[in-house]
Amino acid sequence: MTGKTPEFDKALESLRALDPRDRRKAFSILKREREASRAELLEEQKLLPNSHWSQAALLQRIANPTTEAYEQKIYMPELTFLGVANQPDFGEVLLTFYPREWTIELKSLKQYKDAFRGSMVSYERLANVMFDDLMEVYEPIRLRLMLKLRPRGGISSVLTIDSDWKIRGGDEMFADWTGNVDTFGFQVEGAGRV
Repeated sequence: MTGKTPEFDKALESLRALDPRDRRKAFSILKREREASRAELLEEQKLLPNSHWSQAALLQRIANPTTEAYEQKIYMPELTFLGVANQPDFGEVLLTFYPREWTIELKSLKQYKDAFRGSMVSYERLANVMFDDLMEVYEPIRLRLMLKLRPRGGISSVLTIDSDWKIRGGDEMFADWTGNVDTFGFQVEGAGRV
């Protein structure tokens, strides 16, 4: 026996007793049921608001030590989460942050980004969830978030959200993004870089 529960051992013995063709059919039925259950879960998730995935409670803020303007760039080279295929996805995040009254406490930002490891979410939604959480907690003058996914099937993707854009409710005070010709806003350091 396997040392699992008695029910497990009984089910295993029943499977072993089946003709190999019937065993394949049983596994095929279980696979179809599992796929149907996953498809149903994904349909339910489409109806959920972004706040369902929010981890904003983990973010801590500290008082901005100056009233002078400055830009803070925060690079997170390691973001992991479960994509909608329930497979691990890997990416990196670049934040461009213009603080107002509050600035980001970095240890809580690390805990925040790590909290998404078990979240089954599309990267498009994840970028919006992170953007909304950061805007809510820190209330910056400006926030630009870039999420770059590691290649899958030979394709990489980058999502950018900027609070300065009119479409996001901004005033388009900053024109730096209009001539953005760099590699997705990430510094390129050779072919080994993501």
